[in-house]
Amino acid sequence: MHKFLILTFLSILLVSACKSTKEFTGFSYDPPNVTDTTDREINPQKNRVIGIGSPKVWISNEFEGARVNDFYQSPDGAFQVDILPENAPINNSPWFAFKIWSEQPQTVQLRLAYPTSRNRYIPKITDENGTPMPIDMEEAEYDSATGSLTFELNLTEEATLVSAQKVTDSDYFDNWFSQITEANDVRQRVIGQSKQGRDLHEFTITNSSLNHPKGVLIILSRQHPPEVAGYLTAEHFIKYIATDNSELTQLFRDHFVTLAYPLINPDGVMNGHWRHNAAGVDLNRDWVNFNQPETKAVTDAILHATQDSTLQVYYGIDFHSTNENIFYPINEEVVTRPDNVTQRWAVEVIKDNPDILFVSEEFDTSSPISKNWIYRTFGADAVTFEVHDELSHDQVESMAVSAAKSLMQLLLREKGVDITEN
Repeated sequence: MHKFLILTFLSILLVSACKSTKEFTGFSYDPPNVTDTTDREINPQKNRVIGIGSPKVWISNEFEGARVNDFYQSPDGAFQVDILPENAPINNSPWFAFKIWSEQPQTVQLRLAYPTSRNRYIPKITDENGTPMPIDMEEAEYDSATGSLTFELNLTEEATLVSAQKVTDSDYFDNWFSQITEANDVRQRVIGQSKQGRDLHEFTITNSSLNHPKGVLIILSRQHPPEVAGYLTAEHFIKYIATDNSELTQLFRDHFVTLAYPLINPDGVMNGHWRHNAAGVDLNRDWVNFNQPETKAVTDAILHATQDSTLQVYYGIDFHSTNENIFYPINEEVVTRPDNVTQRWAVEVIKDNPDILFVSEEFDTSSPISKNWIYRTFGADAVTFEVHDELSHDQVESMAVSAAKSLMQLLLREKGVDITEN
């Protein structure tokens, strides 16, 4: 007991000593006042069907995950879709998703316009199998002055789904959550509600029949609605740990508890938001003040789940997406328990995925984001793992599975578990 108290005291000193003395005001890509996480006014889109032109072209945003603000025909004949954020100022993450069809088959020029921003995501056309296929950007016309993108689209009487990324609605999540919960070593519970009253879910993955000290891995995802590639990586990562029955994965479930929170911002996802929750707030800047119900529910759940003295948090991952595959580790000189997990894990992920380009950029612990909360609270290492927006589904799944394997091996070794045969 005396030794435990000394170690705890020393860890508190280390955490305090490694904090930056400079007050965090935002990253370079953040809008002003991003750390003010009190409620802000939202400008909700109108859910409707709009028809214009002759023969008529119709557009609809009457489904979950949609984003369209206006639809009209421009003087040059192009059919223009205006896309606006839920509120501003906001990062340049212009999400869009809509269904479009024509009363007669025709080929049209479709323009995606962002009155307050510029194009970021390659438009995807969902085929008859439900697979989103990116358009040929060589055939599209980008207007750098307005940030708009114009491309040719063949329309029929059947609706075509056009979206920035794969659209994931309530049915999608319900189905996936149900599949995961069927695994023997998975327990699921509702830990609270979002701003608009949607359930927030926690998945606990472990062999609960073994009663001995265990490590804890924390997995977070979908704080920012459009970052689908990061979410899908988390989905495959979690599924592999939960359902794979190899010796390595079973050993990991024997010695570790995985706490997974795959959908932290359901309101933003269902409403087609660019970045914020239903209160107009960037949730990944609210891990100090906890003004929003989503961050409060998740942190309360983690603290509740880890209060057992036989548990030690070893690592945390927050999955996101951007225009590259990037690890954002905590600075190497910051001492964590275990130390520098990200730097060591990244080497293995890069080695196992030679066809995918990765970069790494270290940050201090001053910002009010999730990985820094994990460090400040538990003294553990954590990472923001950004996945390239345009990775194919096969690349995402392969990378996620290989990354899960190498992390399980690393953490088991840190815990002193013999994995020589795995």
